[in-house]
Amino acid sequence: MTPLKNPNARFHEHKEMARASLFDFFNCPFSQAQVPVFTSTSTRFHGHKHPFSRAQAFDTILKICYKDILKEVKMNFKTSFLTLMFVVIFCSGAFSKNIAVIPFTNITQDGSKDWIGAVFSETLTTKLGKVKSINLIEREQLSKILKELKFQYSGFVDEKTAIEVGKIYGIDIMVLGSFQIIGDSLRASARFVDVQTGKIIDTAETTGNIQDIFKLQDEIAFSLLNSLNIVLKDIEKEEIKINPTENLTAYEWFAKGYKAYDLEEYDIAIEYYTNAIKIDIEFAEAYNNRGNAYDDKGLYDEAINDYTKAIKLNPKYAVAYYNRGIVYGEKGLYDEAIEDYNKAIELNPEYAEAYYNRGLAYYNKELYDEAIEDYNKAIELNPEYADAYYNRGNAYNKKGDYNSAISDFNKAIQINPQDAPAYYNRGNAYNKKGDYNSAIFDYTKAIEIDPQYAKAYYNRGVAYEKLGNCTKANADYKKACELGYEEACSYTCH
Repeated sequence: MTPLKNPNARFHEHKEMARASLFDFFNCPFSQAQVPVFTSTSTRFHGHKHPFSRAQAFDTILKICYKDILKEVKMNFKTSFLTLMFVVIFCSGAFSKNIAVIPFTNITQDGSKDWIGAVFSETLTTKLGKVKSINLIEREQLSKILKELKFQYSGFVDEKTAIEVGKIYGIDIMVLGSFQIIGDSLRASARFVDVQTGKIIDTAETTGNIQDIFKLQDEIAFSLLNSLNIVLKDIEKEEIKINPTENLTAYEWFAKGYKAYDLEEYDIAIEYYTNAIKIDIEFAEAYNNRGNAYDDKGLYDEAINDYTKAIKLNPKYAVAYYNRGIVYGEKGLYDEAIEDYNKAIELNPEYAEAYYNRGLAYYNKELYDEAIEDYNKAIELNPEYADAYYNRGNAYNKKGDYNSAISDFNKAIQINPQDAPAYYNRGNAYNKKGDYNSAIFDYTKAIEIDPQYAKAYYNRGVAYEKLGNCTKANADYKKACELGYEEACSYTCH
């Protein structure tokens, strides 16, 4: 009997990431002779052509920039918090940190204001995402995190749980916040938590009129960028200032749709996004998000229509191209999906998820070399991208390169030890190599994590049969059959 293969390709939705060199972060007044060259895959310095070690590069930067950076820490409390957080991140030598902004919780007794917490953090994330120097956790990963946290908009997030969940998803810094409405005043507080140590790096507060929520978001975004001495291009400044809408009522409906979507109340989300669009027919983000809700309901044509409208309103909307590509992939239209991923990558060459999902499209077209190339790029941009390692492992399995496949599944498991499909597919690779004992170990581990994993029982039965242990093989076939895997019902080891 031939063991089953299940690529379990993982798709991501509506998110974006960006990365730039450390030199771009500081924008220090280097002379050409002062700037070191560092030939890492994730960092480039410009200047004279001699190799520098990581330590030497950071020493040079700190000697030139340190005083200017610390000057910013003496600014007001809000800016101090932002400055300190990024000094810790990018001056520590581990500069490729993943940051997740969790929706702010509502500590006001008025539950009708929950929408503010969701969209305050969402819009802030979008604004910061305009600058390639900021690396933020994508929206789909954030949705997974919120589910793990059993997030509630009213009340506080359990910090200990948040830290543990953050570790699973490869997050380094988690932004946890809350807000309070007092009359017409909006007060928001935030704290940055180092996921690895569990320590609060710093806290901050900002206050303003609720009618000026867009202005408050701009102030926070620009305070952050100013604290880092980032010299923005004029076009970047203008893009940051662009609000999703200028109509606060439309924005409120949009925020309520966002909250309903997070709660997987897709019909309600669609209703709220539609209300926002009725008020502001040029609300591109509302079309995009409504498309996400249609997609999750399996209404692919409606989703494509909304993404197309969002693109028409904003031809540079990389996320909308990306999302439309996902839906084309779900419809089996892989060429159209690849075309949209190409456009998303053209607009944002640092778009790790676009490379990843284009890799999935190539995989489904059985173009495994092209798929591997895209997974390579996704991993280069995000070295903790567990799903990229996992699916690259599947591609290597298809090519018969089982050693490379096993190496990738090892990495996926290292990042997320609870990844049952990674154990399962590593077991398949061992099975193909004839290492049945290792295969049995992996199938058993997959079953421990997911006791309903019918295919793992079946393939473990195949491995036991190869070893001549019909008693255990038949027990596994029977269990797989009981769990609904019909093909196992007809097999018997003699």
